[in-house]
Amino acid sequence: MTWIQLVSVWFIVALASAGISKNEDLECMFLGYPDLEYDGFDRTEILTEKIFNRTVFAEDTKSVVFFNDVEEDDSELDQYECFLQLSAQIMTKRGYNFYTVNTTKEQRLRKQEEVEKGEDTIHVYKDGYKIEYNGVRDPETFVSWLMDIPDDPVTIINDEHDLEEFENMDDECVRIIGYFEPGSVALKEFEEAAEDFMGEIEFFAVWARKVGLKRVGEVQMRRPFEEDPLFAPTSADTEEEFEEWVEKNKEPVMQKLTLDNYFNLWRDPEEDEKMILAFVDEETREGRAMKKLLDKIADENSEHAGTLEIILIDPDEFPLMVDVWEDMFGIDIEEGPQIGLIDISEKEGIWFDMSQVNLDDPRKHSDSNFEALQSWIDQIISGSIALDDDDDNDDNEPPAPPPPPKGKKSRKEL
Repeated sequence: MTWIQLVSVWFIVALASAGISKNEDLECMFLGYPDLEYDGFDRTEILTEKIFNRTVFAEDTKSVVFFNDVEEDDSELDQYECFLQLSAQIMTKRGYNFYTVNTTKEQRLRKQEEVEKGEDTIHVYKDGYKIEYNGVRDPETFVSWLMDIPDDPVTIINDEHDLEEFENMDDECVRIIGYFEPGSVALKEFEEAAEDFMGEIEFFAVWARKVGLKRVGEVQMRRPFEEDPLFAPTSADTEEEFEEWVEKNKEPVMQKLTLDNYFNLWRDPEEDEKMILAFVDEETREGRAMKKLLDKIADENSEHAGTLEIILIDPDEFPLMVDVWEDMFGIDIEEGPQIGLIDISEKEGIWFDMSQVNLDDPRKHSDSNFEALQSWIDQIISGSIALDDDDDNDDNEPPAPPPPPKGKKSRKEL
């Protein structure tokens, strides 16, 4: 299972002997929290196709459903059990019920809920909404995410405090905000459209002119790391039209990898997508300069949203993954910022020559830095640089990059 590769400082350790699956014999520790113990009570139930709909879609129910193909003799079973049971121990007190679905046995149910074959995933069903969890599978991250799920698909901004919270979400996620009259039909359509994107996109509404909205019915989308919002067409005023517009425009050029969105971003790109990884430690001078450069790249390339995908990773937030990524792609992340066109499944990448940019004096070299990186991005978009070419002979290699501007330090000197 791919999620097992990701470990965090809070990860669960299963101390039971291999093969033990009975909960009374299951010992779990939550590292860093010595007083948190699994009490031994099984709080999960198995769901089948026969009872699924009437169970998870019942009125006023909140359900967590873990779709998996883990068998009883699987060596990873204890880790799954610890994750689920510790999460359930905390959240059943808050009204959530926990279930498992064996996707090998319940294939029709797997297809109904749109779970890929062989995939392990978690769906939350709340008030008729289905929300997929794409974060890492440790109880602290999951429970925190679960507690933050809004009660309604649209958050109403009523005062300056609400507005400040909205503004503070800048660059965290895709946000959509509309200007509506309370109780209006248009607001109802907007809310129904928002239901299909819960857990993925944040929806907001205001009753007055705010955040650049000037007319009733106006809707804008704010994508991470892009200065200018996108405005929905004036003709979009039904659930279907809102959904179509959101689906078409929801992919930003750049997003930051977090514990909550890990498996939403760490996946193979679509056939027409170019995926770029950027490792940037924002606590260093070079990292801050690289982040500022990438902000400009993301904003200037907003027209390529949906085909160009830059994933920003701060290695300090994934300390246990640094060695894994370095081995996977053959790079030195701790040396400084790295950016490359990558293929996750093949574990390969074509990496930008960082000696082409000067991050030691970014103000002086801001224009040349941007031109160098943008030129590389342009070659990726045009197909001149592609992973398929990596195994070709030298005749097909792109031309060598131009020498750095006079006075620029080499990589070793940065």
